[in-house]
Amino acid sequence: MGEGIKENSFHWGLVALEMKRMIAYYLDPMACQPCDDLKEIVNMAIRINPPEKQKTSKNEPTWVKVICPRQLGSVECGYYVMRYMKETIANPNQLTAKFDGRKSFSEMEINEVRSDWIMLMTQLIITHA
Repeated sequence: MGEGIKENSFHWGLVALEMKRMIAYYLDPMACQPCDDLKEIVNMAIRINPPEKQKTSKNEPTWVKVICPRQLGSVECGYYVMRYMKETIANPNQLTAKFDGRKSFSEMEINEVRSDWIMLMTQLIITHA
């Protein structure tokens, strides 16, 4: 387990793969290192489904720990990971731009993620009810 994470607890982190260059970007709202189990799962997935057109002959990705906003409390990691995804999809350069030096997300930014999640879940419930 990473520093600051208690045994038998759950914590969200994000791995974004750049398959052409074989880079695994790791984003963690508590700034923990990726555990060996996570690295092995990613490596196994790549072995099962190798990239077709990659710019390197490496079989395993190079891991890059992304400097990203950190959660202020102890239970926001899921919202932070969803915000990382939202911002990275909107601007993939966030992975190398260090999220413009932001130390954490504002309450408004986290509430936007909560609202998006509620809207999605409501739509799923209505559609499948």
